Amino acid sequence: MLRIHFTVADAMKVRVVVLGPLAELQLSLNRLQRPGEQRWFGRWRAPTVAGARTLSPDVGDLARFLAPTAGLVDLFTLVGPAEEHAEAVDRLCRAPAGPLRAEFSFAPVVAGVRSGWIGDFAHGDRAARERLSGALDEYHELAIMPYWPRIRALLDSERAARVDVMARHGLDAMLAGLAPTLHWKSPVLEVPGYLGVNRQGAGVVTEVHLGGRGLVLAPSLFTSSDPGLFTPWNDDPAVLLYPVSLDAAAALRLWRRCDESGEKALAGLLGGTRAAALRVIADGCTTSELAQRIGISPGGASQHATVLREAGLVVSRRHRNTVRHTLTGLGAGLLNAV
Repeated sequence: MLRIHFTVADAMKVRVVVLGPLAELQLSLNRLQRPGEQRWFGRWRAPTVAGARTLSPDVGDLARFLAPTAGLVDLFTLVGPAEEHAEAVDRLCRAPAGPLRAEFSFAPVVAGVRSGWIGDFAHGDRAARERLSGALDEYHELAIMPYWPRIRALLDSERAARVDVMARHGLDAMLAGLAPTLHWKSPVLEVPGYLGVNRQGAGVVTEVHLGGRGLVLAPSLFTSSDPGLFTPWNDDPAVLLYPVSLDAAAALRLWRRCDESGEKALAGLLGGTRAAALRVIADGCTTSELAQRIGISPGGASQHATVLREAGLVVSRRHRNTVRHTLTGLGAGLLNAV
């Protein structure tokens, strides 16, 4: 069991955050290697396993290193929440050398895996950086990107529900109803399934005192059924990953790919280009990024974003010389429903 102790200062720093596609990518690698834990993931796993045969050997090396049977290099504490895959990879490549080396040295010690060229990445090797970025991009394009608008909508919906409970009824009510595997006994949050063992291999109770740093609650689709606690290298809040609930109907919607009936229906409703724009905006993007990703002019991208915004599907915020677009709850719901 894990017991997380809160102070008053910690309680004031609790947030619910969607970590983004890189965190789900890494966690999906772990789930991919555990075929007995699939349940609602079969429609995702089958095409992913088939498609993985065409990927470069670097992706296999990455999977063995990032998702071993024991131990976990948690990229999400190095990167932090990142709305877009490219943004997260860029942050990873610019992570401070000390924490990067310390984190990347963890997996070989715990799980007995060989770091090889991936270990060179942590020491600033340029060729290794290009290989790692390329492998992450390959796997993301196969396993995450086709489903990300719906995954993001699901995670956003979970986050919104938790924030709403906290706003209406307080932190105690939100933590008490967080997940079936978590028990809130103020001021302690208990995680019964946490894998802590002593030298004799017996289960132990792990006591963690947040000490005023606070806690980020991160809903995740691909994490295992047992929540996991991760502590960033700096003084940022600790991160507790917990699984979102999924049922058969939601799984059927979730794993439809872009060429299936729901996507065709969305294109019929909005038009092909505007439907594509809505899917891209689900990741969060600027007008120029939207134009580049769907292959139209910046002026055309701006017009499509305006129509989607006026329909209540998109919100746009200006920051200096750029305008950034994200989905509203209505837009996320539309993508998740088709």
